[in-house]
Amino acid sequence: MLNTILINVFALLLSFGIFAGHYTGKNSFDLAVFSKLISEHAVILIFLFIISSVSLYLYNSDDRYNKRVKNKFSLSVFRLISKFIHVTTIIIVSDSLLISNFLGFEFHDNAFFTYIGIAISSIAITLFISSKITLGNNYSPCYDQRKPNNITSSGLYRYIRHPIYSSNVLLLVGTFIISGSYLILVNISILSLFYAISSYREEKYLLNNFTYYKTYSKNTGMFIPRYKK
Repeated sequence: MLNTILINVFALLLSFGIFAGHYTGKNSFDLAVFSKLISEHAVILIFLFIISSVSLYLYNSDDRYNKRVKNKFSLSVFRLISKFIHVTTIIIVSDSLLISNFLGFEFHDNAFFTYIGIAISSIAITLFISSKITLGNNYSPCYDQRKPNNITSSGLYRYIRHPIYSSNVLLLVGTFIISGSYLILVNISILSLFYAISSYREEKYLLNNFTYYKTYSKNTGMFIPRYKK
């Protein structure tokens, strides 16, 4: 947990440093202005800190798969990608709140949309927690770190084969709306591509090792529930 907090504090301090550099470049830095902006957006910044801490902690809370030697490279790549997305998302959201039209990529500055984004992010983290609890010992941060002993088909897995992937993309969509910054689309694209590749490799393994997975996949959606007439 301490490592999670330190990463988030580092990301927030970096975003505050970018804010300070932005205003210092235009005129002298005014601590009173900075304090006022922090106060105005305190609820959103606290929400961002909490939800990002929960997300990162849940990804790293079970490290039994670290003892596996076979797929260390896969885990290292995943951690590099996830840390990049995690830190840059915090920076983009924070500075989009504090700096008007941050880097010229903002598409809204509306409190209503910001709170819609908060609602979506809250739903996403709830779905992630539910999915991780349901998956139990079959969970690992990337599929080939721990081969499952069986197919989980309860909870959200009754409807979606990869609800953890879906919930994390949805979480980024929520932060995209909170920030109002097109920059988050880069992170959404990176994470979606990684998940698409990972899910393809995962399903190929499961189809080859579990005879009933084909039937299960016909009755469920990959990332969103399958439409049934």
